[in-house]
Amino acid sequence: MSAVAASKGTAPNILAKDERFGHLAQLTTRLGDADLSTLLVYLVDQVDAGWLPALAEQFHVAGDEGWRLSQGERQRRELIKQSIHLHRSKGTRWSLQQVLATLALSGQISEWFEYAGKPYHFKIQIDLAARGIDAATLAALEAMINEYKNARSVLERLALVLSNRSAVPVLALATQAGELATVYPFQPESLAQRASLSVALALDGVETATVYPFQTTALRQQAPVTLGLAHVSVETVTLYPAA
Repeated sequence: MSAVAASKGTAPNILAKDERFGHLAQLTTRLGDADLSTLLVYLVDQVDAGWLPALAEQFHVAGDEGWRLSQGERQRRELIKQSIHLHRSKGTRWSLQQVLATLALSGQISEWFEYAGKPYHFKIQIDLAARGIDAATLAALEAMINEYKNARSVLERLALVLSNRSAVPVLALATQAGELATVYPFQPESLAQRASLSVALALDGVETATVYPFQTTALRQQAPVTLGLAHVSVETVTLYPAA
């Protein structure tokens, strides 16, 4: 037994013999039985989830630096672990690509010299096949990009790509389908939709498309032949004036 271990074992006993230090001896024994694992907050994969917001603040990935876009505990732990590397390379293309990958966002970055654009401008295309997005999330995404890009660069366009595939053809006695599409600013220059052959005794379809300012210059839709005894279709397209 080492001298340190021996002193830990004998010190409480020695103190206990002195009535002045009896309570101190009891405290010393309790400290030896304490679980210190909860204090190891920098073991990010093991720390209690309640510590994660505080760690995000400490490592400067809270708020617009990724925390608002994180989904679930796993992504938040990964974001904290990557924080040092992200801040060392902040202002580079790599940091933007890395933070998108950490948050499970498949993004393609194109710099101005790759598409003959204005100097120091860039575009980002985000594939939303694995997750949806709303207005608040879009604002958080733009804020995060501005946090990690360099001060000289200008985000020219943030394009959102969403693919929805369904099996065709559709054969049924009755078919009812509805679709709601809302296109927010800075979108691709064209929006196309195709519907395959539907054969049914009754077909009822409702589609609503809302296009906000600075949107597509072309909106095309193709619907091949529909065969049926009854066919009801309603489509509404709203185009807001340019802001």
